[in-house]
Amino acid sequence: MILIRPEVAMYAAFARLNYKPWFALAEFVDNSLQSGLSNINLLKKADGKNYKLKVEISIDEDRIEIRDNAAGISIKDYARAFLPASPPPDTSGLSEFGLGMKAAASWFAKTWIVRTKALDEHVERSIIFDIPMIVKNNIDNLEAVESPASANAHYTVVRLQDLQIKPKGKTIVKIRDHLCSIYRIFIRDNLLELRLNEELLSFDPPNFLITSYHATPKAKPVKWYKKFSFDLGNGHKIKGWAALLAKGSVANAGFAVFRRRRLIQGSYGEAYRPPKIFGPSNKFIYQRLIGELEVSGFSVSHTKDGIQWEDWEDDILSWLKTELNSKPIPLLDQADNYRPRTTTIETTVRDATSDIAKIITQHLPPVIDKQIQDKPNDEPLAPNLTDAGIEESFKSKIIRLDLKHSRRNWNIIVELINDVTHDDWYEISKRETKSNEEFLQIRINFAHPFMIRFVSPDGGEIIPFVRLAVGLAMAEITARESGVRQAGTLRMNLNQILRTTLAGPVQKGEVTNV
Repeated sequence: MILIRPEVAMYAAFARLNYKPWFALAEFVDNSLQSGLSNINLLKKADGKNYKLKVEISIDEDRIEIRDNAAGISIKDYARAFLPASPPPDTSGLSEFGLGMKAAASWFAKTWIVRTKALDEHVERSIIFDIPMIVKNNIDNLEAVESPASANAHYTVVRLQDLQIKPKGKTIVKIRDHLCSIYRIFIRDNLLELRLNEELLSFDPPNFLITSYHATPKAKPVKWYKKFSFDLGNGHKIKGWAALLAKGSVANAGFAVFRRRRLIQGSYGEAYRPPKIFGPSNKFIYQRLIGELEVSGFSVSHTKDGIQWEDWEDDILSWLKTELNSKPIPLLDQADNYRPRTTTIETTVRDATSDIAKIITQHLPPVIDKQIQDKPNDEPLAPNLTDAGIEESFKSKIIRLDLKHSRRNWNIIVELINDVTHDDWYEISKRETKSNEEFLQIRINFAHPFMIRFVSPDGGEIIPFVRLAVGLAMAEITARESGVRQAGTLRMNLNQILRTTLAGPVQKGEVTNV
């Protein structure tokens, strides 16, 4: 039996924490990792030298389950493990606040069950936390159910049911990507086998830029990568590496900040990009610079999703900026001034569309559906525009979209062309109307002077340009149907202005961040 008063009221309060699903699930992985790392010699003795920590997370509509083959919760730690704000004796690892499992479980679910078998003990223990019942009946103690088990068995299973937070669809995809990012070092060092819904998670390392310095293009190519370390005193230290991506990517660039080898800040799609180093989002540094920082001596937020920099951050960024731009590998200077020799509008379109499916998945739903396929230019528009799914490799320049607007379905084909003979930035090439269905084809010309001037090497602007062109085409059609005469005049005037006035250089006296 374990005493849960007077802290029991905290369990109900945990439901109001500002968690994200991936950081909440990471609390369970942290516990498993710490148990495995702290008892690694005993675990190898029990299971053999090839023992490897395995953590499996299963998510469905009714429950979430986290299973591991770590050392289990021993009898000496059992009561403390279920008391909130009761830190372990050793707080130097991944479990330091005494909140993680309890807070995350109570945030996800009204009822949660922990079944555990500690290594070298002969008893399996199971305990149920029914939070509404505990609070309603003012329960002081909970009884653990014990059953005999083999001394060599070791595991913990946490089951969350009566879910308050029900991850599904794209949220599960985000959970996968974030967990891969958060535990990349343990996965990379072969210390952890992590699965989500039976999928083995892995983290693919980035490809670094290998080329000559922009100011000496005929010099020998070098890898644009460097390591660094700072000792700030009073136990505050930072070490890590920084590099330039071979291909600029807003989604993949930025810093990931680790503490005790576990990512704290800068997870997937949420990279740490301090403006003092990266500048605004339209700069090449923002799209090319990547790195990992391992900090020590700094605290973290109670949800482990942010570093408590205290008053150090500004000084750290100043030192780091100087180091990153120091010779012989001046990363910031190279990122800001390097341009691939083959950067033409054709290679921009090709490189950007090579992973267009991933970009669309991240940025367009639900306005633009994630449907892409090769389609001959002479194939007529037809009602089966939505039959195709995302392909692994995007080889054509055709994007297919399904939208709902103005009480009808819009089936739209966006053709990305590269033709200097076309004067217009965008044009409506085909249109058919059937009942409440609109079949529309538009073209966007990447050889247009406006695009040549403003599309960056990684083509990250393709998505907003597609959105804008589709919106303008739909607005023109609906305006014409509303009685606006010569609605197409706006398109013709806009194409002309984009080709001349807005495609030219910034005039003297103008203020710009571009």
